[in-house]
Amino acid sequence: MKKYTDYWLKRARKKIKITQKDLVGDRFKRQYISLVETGDVELSLGLRVYITKKLELPKSYFDTGLFRQEKERLDELTYEVDRLTDAFKYDEALKKVTEALKISEDAKNDNYINLFSLKLARVLLEKKKFKKAEDILKKTNRYYSEEKEFRKLAHSMYWLGIIYMEKEKYTDSLFMFNSAIEQSSKLKRKKDLSLKARGLTKIAQIYRQTQNYRGAKVKIKEAIKIAKASKDDYILAMAYWEYGLLLQRESKYSEAIKYYSLASPIYENLGYEKLSLQINNNLASLYQYIGDFDKAINLTKKTIKISKDKNYLEELAYAYLKGAKAKRDKELLDEAESDLNKSVTLLKKLEDNRILGEAYMALGLLHKKKKENDKAILNFNKAVEIFKDLDQPSYILSAYVEIMSFYKDIGSLDKEREYIEKLKDKIKRVMF
Repeated sequence: MKKYTDYWLKRARKKIKITQKDLVGDRFKRQYISLVETGDVELSLGLRVYITKKLELPKSYFDTGLFRQEKERLDELTYEVDRLTDAFKYDEALKKVTEALKISEDAKNDNYINLFSLKLARVLLEKKKFKKAEDILKKTNRYYSEEKEFRKLAHSMYWLGIIYMEKEKYTDSLFMFNSAIEQSSKLKRKKDLSLKARGLTKIAQIYRQTQNYRGAKVKIKEAIKIAKASKDDYILAMAYWEYGLLLQRESKYSEAIKYYSLASPIYENLGYEKLSLQINNNLASLYQYIGDFDKAINLTKKTIKISKDKNYLEELAYAYLKGAKAKRDKELLDEAESDLNKSVTLLKKLEDNRILGEAYMALGLLHKKKKENDKAILNFNKAVEIFKDLDQPSYILSAYVEIMSFYKDIGSLDKEREYIEKLKDKIKRVMF
């Protein structure tokens, strides 16, 4: 880390409110202090020891620029920011990061500036402020690369890879994840293996999203093996979850249930309740797909109760939606309609438009069952418009297939829908 001795000396002197002359006394010349503070000469070891004692500074002051209370506060904030971020309390985490950065910048301590910049980028990422987070991570990448701090560089590269993945820049994202894995391979601690497992899991996710299922399976199996070796249960659960998503995409529902069921209790035991509830919502979908409607309904009931108590709005919205689909298929149509309307209200509030489109499709299919044709087509059209706005072709085509089936049942078919009917077996469909 670069040392700002001139700045640190002046800062310490001004904090104590002592002049250059009073600081040196008869021991050194005042002009020597002046030259150090302007950066024209180096601080000698003798003067450093003298000033450290005279001003009662920490022994590490001229290495860090931090007063004792500042160092203690920054260490506290390191723990607090991680705790709040892991608990999904991003607004509170942002306040703590802002405080830490002010202390670090006042002290010109590059190590802490970049440490908390990295933490800030993660918070901004979670708040969907990708451009700001990306700019920060590019700077931390440069800093940690120059400092050869491979562990922090690997983390910085990993989070930049996440941003590129969110922006669907998959080539850039794969480069960052592979670079993070390369940096982590330079580390020797057993728990550092989890960095590699984390990167491999995200590579598998990209392969799944780009329909390279064979490549995804290779990467996720390797990630699970490494996560077990590192004894990092959080990353192991993350890898199990991704494997479940991959198997679900391949319509291997029973196998997917197995891996979701492995992940959920791990998150629950670690205290990540929201993640456990998210997996339960995925499980509810799978039980609906295989026709076990009671299991699906019971899982969502549990999620709804906890989410209401804890104000987990996203998990609540999804649980209403997943449970409603199972209730619809079980012919509990009025209950299903009530839950779907609750889900729609929440999804609008959350501005989660893709899932809102899915909820409108589910409502359309519900009204189709109730023979309420006008309501059915109204909701189908709402869904299609949302999917068009989001540029989601697979969702648009899947919606058209459902609309085709609807028009078949009521005996109204035109050439455009006949064309879509011919295409339906050629596309990867989304199950509403």
